[in-house]
Amino acid sequence: MSPVAALLAAALAGPIAEPPAFKPVRSDEDYGYLRGVEDRRGLDALRYIPLGGDAYLGFGGEARLRADAIDAPRYGLGGARADTFALSRLLLSGDLHLSETVRVYGELGLHRDHGKRDKPSATDRDGVDTQVLFVDVTPASGWRLRLGRQELQLNPTQRFVAVREAPNLRQSFDGARITREAGALKLDAFYLQPVVVSPGAFDDTRNRDQRFYGVYASTRLSPRQSLDLYALGLERDAVRFGAATGDERRASLGARLSGTEGAIDYELEAVVQGGRFAGRRIRAFAASAGGGYTLDQPWRPRLGLRLDAGSGDKDPTDQRLGTFNPMFPKGAYFNETGLFSWGNLAAARASVGVAPRKTISLEASYTVHHLLTAADAIYLQPLVPLAAARAGGSKDIGGAMQLDASWQVNRDFKLQGQLARQNAGPAIRALGGGPVNLAVLFVQFRF
Repeated sequence: MSPVAALLAAALAGPIAEPPAFKPVRSDEDYGYLRGVEDRRGLDALRYIPLGGDAYLGFGGEARLRADAIDAPRYGLGGARADTFALSRLLLSGDLHLSETVRVYGELGLHRDHGKRDKPSATDRDGVDTQVLFVDVTPASGWRLRLGRQELQLNPTQRFVAVREAPNLRQSFDGARITREAGALKLDAFYLQPVVVSPGAFDDTRNRDQRFYGVYASTRLSPRQSLDLYALGLERDAVRFGAATGDERRASLGARLSGTEGAIDYELEAVVQGGRFAGRRIRAFAASAGGGYTLDQPWRPRLGLRLDAGSGDKDPTDQRLGTFNPMFPKGAYFNETGLFSWGNLAAARASVGVAPRKTISLEASYTVHHLLTAADAIYLQPLVPLAAARAGGSKDIGGAMQLDASWQVNRDFKLQGQLARQNAGPAIRALGGGPVNLAVLFVQFRF
């Protein structure tokens, strides 16, 4: 049997033990617990290879296929045509623990698009390249210094700082990060530059025109409630907002509260932004409030409601820029169409979800989208203008119906899909756009 066949057979056979679930950032996983386990089963032989003393080596990886069928990308504007295509991702990682204080982690990636009619986007295609490569130094208990190329997840929602899981290429940064953990408190301080993807092999570099830095603190207020506070800085050179081009120096102050109370879950987040852009003051904000109620019934039905808003620029001729910059947002936060950014948007989402089994979830939702101001543009992900501002025009972008499904077949194999119908409101029809229908399927194997 070939090595690939052996891996697939082990994965599809189902887990013998109960290893921990995979994490969104794979480098956050720790298989040191296998040190004292003599009877390692399944793929544990790859995850933990003892090298003597405290040293060990581990291997992991992922193969993912994303298949899309969309009838009107970008609402059919600008000559966009219906398309059916696939995106493939292959990641292979090595995790070398030289001692309890020094660790080297690396991840190679290969990304391809298949059958896409439009020009590949910046997150579709890349040759064999370094996705992650860093050194961890742990000088004392609770402290960690990370140097090199890394992924960044600061909270589970990933609204404004995301690993960019849904697109083909995940978001990486080059730089330094210090983490301090003491009891329920976790503190991160970092200075990073986003990685620029080039389609060749081993040619990805850091973006020298952008700098991202800040401090993020999270703690548990109680066993059922957590609080995050953060201050983030984003510097971008020679960027464009409306008709103006200049350097952006933006600071974000935010707070996030989440928790549960019986059958109720809730989550609140708010951000205010200040700074300067091309001689103009930045005054922007974003806010999200959501929650749900889970019924104590078969399939665990959950009724959910979420409100999201990001400010827009009310007057492009004054000395103030009001457009919210979501920094490095989760692209599929609203849905997989990529038609919505946090800039100049108000959205209300109602949903109902069920879990027929522990490993299967289904959710149906409807979302209403409006512009906060007609004086600012309609923005696509992450903050790309779809069309110039139309002062006095309608703010109604249109509602979206959506069905999401997920099946965790076993620890290694997952299927996920989404059907979305984005209607064209008056603001889109005035531009000549129409409704969008999308079907997406993810097939993912991780080890």
